[in-house]
Amino acid sequence: MDRLGKYLRVLLPLAYAVEAYKRGELPREEAALAVIFAMLYDGAVYRGEIRLIVGGPEQEEKPLMTRDHFTVFWLWALRELGFKPSSVRRSTNARHIVFGGNGLNELLKALVPALPTLYGLRDALAEFADAFEVVTRELVKRKFDINWAYDMKNEMFFKKLEEVVTMVEDYIYRNVTVERGPLDTSGQWPKAIIRFKLGGKEATYITVYWRGDELYAQFGGSRENAQQLASIIRALGGEAEVKYVEGTGWKVQLYTDGIIAIRNNGWLNAVKSFVDELYSKGLIGEERYKQLVRDIEAGPNAVKFARIKFSVNYDNKVLVRYQPRNEDSKNAAVNALKARGLKEGVHFTVTEHGSYEIRVTKEAYAKALEALTHSSLKEGEHYSVYDKRRVIHVKKDHKDAVVNALKGAGLEEGRDFTVRGSEQYEIRITYDGLREIQRMALNGDLEAEQFIRELEDVLRRRYGQNAVNKLIEVLTPAKVEGTAELPLAVRDDKGNLIARVVDLKYEFVENGQPVGQCAGEDCRLRVVVEYELPSGERRQFKMEWYWAEKREKKDQTTVTYYYEIARPTVKDDVEVAILRTLTGEAKRGQVRLNADQLDALRRFKALKDAIDKWRESRPRGERSQNTGQGA
Repeated sequence: MDRLGKYLRVLLPLAYAVEAYKRGELPREEAALAVIFAMLYDGAVYRGEIRLIVGGPEQEEKPLMTRDHFTVFWLWALRELGFKPSSVRRSTNARHIVFGGNGLNELLKALVPALPTLYGLRDALAEFADAFEVVTRELVKRKFDINWAYDMKNEMFFKKLEEVVTMVEDYIYRNVTVERGPLDTSGQWPKAIIRFKLGGKEATYITVYWRGDELYAQFGGSRENAQQLASIIRALGGEAEVKYVEGTGWKVQLYTDGIIAIRNNGWLNAVKSFVDELYSKGLIGEERYKQLVRDIEAGPNAVKFARIKFSVNYDNKVLVRYQPRNEDSKNAAVNALKARGLKEGVHFTVTEHGSYEIRVTKEAYAKALEALTHSSLKEGEHYSVYDKRRVIHVKKDHKDAVVNALKGAGLEEGRDFTVRGSEQYEIRITYDGLREIQRMALNGDLEAEQFIRELEDVLRRRYGQNAVNKLIEVLTPAKVEGTAELPLAVRDDKGNLIARVVDLKYEFVENGQPVGQCAGEDCRLRVVVEYELPSGERRQFKMEWYWAEKREKKDQTTVTYYYEIARPTVKDDVEVAILRTLTGEAKRGQVRLNADQLDALRRFKALKDAIDKWRESRPRGERSQNTGQGA
């Protein structure tokens, strides 16, 4: 019986799931989740393919069931649950049940309603992983004086979960259609319903309003439906939070930035057509209309670092900030930033803004307003009133004064009014923090590189070149420090470490021969990159910079000038990654490198002075009079 038990522990849950599904007690999305959880435990995920790996007790001398028996049982269960694998593959120690093509699409389709569960699992694991990384870093640093931390996000379980979430998001992005309903001007604000459809059926919807100065979108309903909407918004690149509002139920709310952060063409067209119709009916001014259209076309003002989505604004200074929805989110973000090496108070700041909401009963509302009117408190400065719901909003510093004024008028807390507080947090990356992230980027940190690149892109798209120039001004101290240190990690497109740049050398070359110094058109700068493979083997990659001549005819004059260029030949993927890490530009074959790439090399201390010296030797341009006669 003991031997039979180990088999039953595998077979009975599957059999029970099939029976529950047949009786209608197990929703299809939960059946799909069961398959995914089995894969997370023992399986593999590739882009375009999910594999369930089935082993067996083959080490037993006389097993009651082999891996082939288990595979057949799994195939039966999957068929009964409505899932059809594309193939079964044999390996030495296991059988691989493979979902690909149409079979994979059906599995992903079934997972769409379960996406909130997958998000919840991933977010919880990520939050725990960030906190655990901070703890291990501090512990190891204190005990061994080594800057090392254990990153759970490198574990295969987490990576497989991330990939599954991405696949479901991709399925939604590819298959969702968006439809806008007619403009409704009967209420307080003009509005239109925007519906999301999958497979021709409505999956969810949200109502978009124009509130006179901003776009606003809201959904109210059951928690399940709100979570479904939030998941689809997240899959389309937006951010959405589900929260419970007393008296109205579960809500998803978006404001202008959140609305335009959803980068799906169907959604953007629906929002744009809503704004166009508002303008055509005179419900929105021309200047605000043009600004909204620019914002919709420019895209979101968000960048990511340490798994945190920061908003970017510019008002003569670059503002990068994140507003956590609660204290737990704030703590998780702080831990994540610390895990990336940023210091609170230096590289980022955390501020708290408290506020209170005083709800007054219908019978006491008029008396409450009268009491505040006759007090020393001023509306708009110390408090604000929302008549529709009989709510008085008070800043943290003025809460006691408002409450005392109400009590002084004979109103009783708990009977005539209630007080509820809320904390708002803001995490802001300082200029020192931006420079520190720039230093990380200069040292080959891929996430930091992407953050800086996306930050510049957002500023350019939404605020123009002046904002970009300000960012360059902020980052320049880090760029000119020459802080890129060796050895420098080199990673492929997937983030895998494939080499390390261990040395950078240079030599001046004239007529093909190294020389101590040279100048003029025939003077070249040869850069020698020495790198080490994971095997320990060391190799070299060379690039030779020279002065290229260009002549331009202008009227009767020919202008000759010289510009710097290199044309190295890149042999393999390792050299592609090395050149991209060093200069930001790379491909196989012959690559054309220009001044921007030489600037990138200049950030290395070993090359900075040599590059400056070689540039000083630039040949002098000249002008000459054309003597030939034109036709």
